Amino acid sequence: MIMATMKKTMAITLLGAVALGAASCSFGPIWRKPQMAVPEVFRGKSFHEGNMADLPWQVVLKDAKLTTLLTDVFNANRSIVALQHNVQAARQYVTIARAPFFPWLGYSASSSKGMNQQGGAAIAQTGGITTNPGAAALSASWELDLWGKTRKGVESAMASAQAAQEELNNLRVSLLRQVACGYLQLMMLDEQLRIAHASVESYRESLHLFQNQLEAGIADKLQTASAQAALSAAEAEIPALQMQIAELENTLSALAGRMPGHIARSGNLQAYAEASRVAAGIPADVLARRPDIRAKEQQLRAANAEIGLSIANYFPSISLTGAGGYASADLRHAIIPHRTGWGIGVSLTGPLFQGGQLRANTRAKREAFLAAKAEYEQTVFNAMSEISTTLTTREKLVKVMENQEQAVQAYSESVRLSMARYKEGAAAYYEVLQAQLLLFPAQKQLASYRYQYAACVPTLYTQLGGGWRQ
Repeated sequence: MIMATMKKTMAITLLGAVALGAASCSFGPIWRKPQMAVPEVFRGKSFHEGNMADLPWQVVLKDAKLTTLLTDVFNANRSIVALQHNVQAARQYVTIARAPFFPWLGYSASSSKGMNQQGGAAIAQTGGITTNPGAAALSASWELDLWGKTRKGVESAMASAQAAQEELNNLRVSLLRQVACGYLQLMMLDEQLRIAHASVESYRESLHLFQNQLEAGIADKLQTASAQAALSAAEAEIPALQMQIAELENTLSALAGRMPGHIARSGNLQAYAEASRVAAGIPADVLARRPDIRAKEQQLRAANAEIGLSIANYFPSISLTGAGGYASADLRHAIIPHRTGWGIGVSLTGPLFQGGQLRANTRAKREAFLAAKAEYEQTVFNAMSEISTTLTTREKLVKVMENQEQAVQAYSESVRLSMARYKEGAAAYYEVLQAQLLLFPAQKQLASYRYQYAACVPTLYTQLGGGWRQ
């Protein structure tokens, strides 16, 4: 009878609480997605149909060995693994934030046995009777979300979890750009190393010739010293380039979750650069695609929810509680009905004076929101700046490479003509050496320009927000 009365009373109370909760309110600013005015087209570019960020990265990069390397990076990079665990942890905090939506159930039990004791503690004499008291109870409590504290907490937790996911996506984008550009840089260093080996062979031949002429009294020491200087400088470049290659290969190996080792590569920069087409789309697409912007947006949303949460702390917490169970001075009689008990209640607690803590907390949350808003806007500005710079760089590099290729062709012709003049006896071999001293640096510079042009592809692709979808 007693338990039935308890159940009926608690059911009525819960129904009333649900009705009250349904009519509850929520404080704090309503979330609105931030709006920023962006140009219709990127600086210096007219609109192009399509957007390369829509394409899978395997299609954009078009290199089998690079695809294999990036696959290893996405599967084994420890920074990605760490952020994946952070994302899972953030999702658990959403569950934690939602918990107050539901009643919390608990239980308690106690038992002791002895003489002249109660609950395991000695008491006054009771006639030396040995007793075995005990109790068992179930309890329930539920805090009503009248002011939206729980709802704002859930909103903040969900936004933080989504921000964590976007940070993971942004890491994937950053690694794609770093690895792809590093791979292309290896191709540039390979080309420059080939040029360095060719220059060493050429300068060694020149030095041998000048030494023979010096011994014959035809050449002077100036020509021999110039040839020796050119050869030594070229020979010094080879280990320097090999050192850069080893360092870069070790870096890429670490990013791919491997021990230091060789990075397989194929192709050449010129073919890669000429085969790659870029389409930037419109600036508005960037706001929806770039994970760093999306992460800042979710952080802003979380900060907005925190304001409402801080305002809700001004109002009282109202909780429903209930309990029921058995208690006995001797567990041998624990099931006797008259020793059962139950109860329900309502509690209200709220602040009166806390030394300005609540007001300062709300002000701090508003300042945090404004800081998050400024970070979001700056991230957008940075994104537009990066994209415009890369588009301009790629466009200007076309002319730069064209001029440099003409310079290399002219220097090559100069070497050919000076060699012909030498063979005809119309010029000294020193003229050939001077032409070579101009040709080889120009070839290495052309390789550098081709790398910069090719690197614009993964750079622009990631700047537009491509590469994070797996």
